[in-house]
Amino acid sequence: AQAQVLTKSLVIKDSLPEKIENSLEDSSELVDEIIQRIICSSTIFDAHQEKLPKRKDPERPAWNYTREYGIPDIRKSRNLTEKMLQLCESLCGLDMMQQRQIIHDELVQVPFVKDGDLVKFSTKIDLLMTSKIPLKPMGSPQDAADKSLPELYPLVSTAGLRAYHFYNLKSLYPVAKTSPWATPHTIFIYHDPETVKNLTEIAVKEDQLLARSLIESFATAATYARQKYGDTIEDLPEPLTVQCVQVNVQNYHFSVFQLNTLNIEGTEGKMNYWWSSPQMSLFEKAKYENARPVFEGYNPEVFKRILAFYKNV
Repeated sequence: AQAQVLTKSLVIKDSLPEKIENSLEDSSELVDEIIQRIICSSTIFDAHQEKLPKRKDPERPAWNYTREYGIPDIRKSRNLTEKMLQLCESLCGLDMMQQRQIIHDELVQVPFVKDGDLVKFSTKIDLLMTSKIPLKPMGSPQDAADKSLPELYPLVSTAGLRAYHFYNLKSLYPVAKTSPWATPHTIFIYHDPETVKNLTEIAVKEDQLLARSLIESFATAATYARQKYGDTIEDLPEPLTVQCVQVNVQNYHFSVFQLNTLNIEGTEGKMNYWWSSPQMSLFEKAKYENARPVFEGYNPEVFKRILAFYKNV
């Protein structure tokens, strides 16, 4: 709810837009077999080993577990994403592949004034896929006619945000304005439990992860809009759509964000739109048990949505 008010975004529905839902296609047996090999090679058979984060037992805080070595979650997520995108390129052909460009580990940054406070959205995009052709708008004012922002009173939308003294108020977007591949198409963000966590030791909840997708989608779209139209633009001449996939090795969250305005003050006037589907698991189990590799519970629905995102124009 706080992320919605902070970005002035309405949740249109708890699923993907109809255009994407209608474009989902069942994968062939060969494609499903390739995806399962990708999962095994990324999560089980990768020879990379490094010291994993310490395990902690809340019931026994003084207990020290033996240090473990293995494949970090962030590496698993990166390998899965890159290999599945490579498969998308092979399935879609050269013409569509030439419309896309992939960029890794880039920073987007954009400042706003919200409820009297200067707020800077600054985040790292793990994988940014750009396109020569902007995505078409997914929603219209009619879709949001019966929607409204959640009520936070007596809290303000910036409650809980850290206060910093920063003086660089420039917007940063990783692709030059003159590039034909400047338009953001899809962002992939990886959930690393060691870096994505609360200030306290309270576990991160699912709604916080969904809010992360919304915030990073907004930051990406807003930064590009400022670069394209200038720092004084408020209501965009045409909506800007960005797709988002949040990856946690096993779990995937798909969402679509449509930026209509950069005027995020107040709760009235033009709003931004967001579609968010429930999280889904790519597999149930992929690990070693008793020194033997075990892989169970493959779910083909995940790759169907990644391919639909890739094909979407």
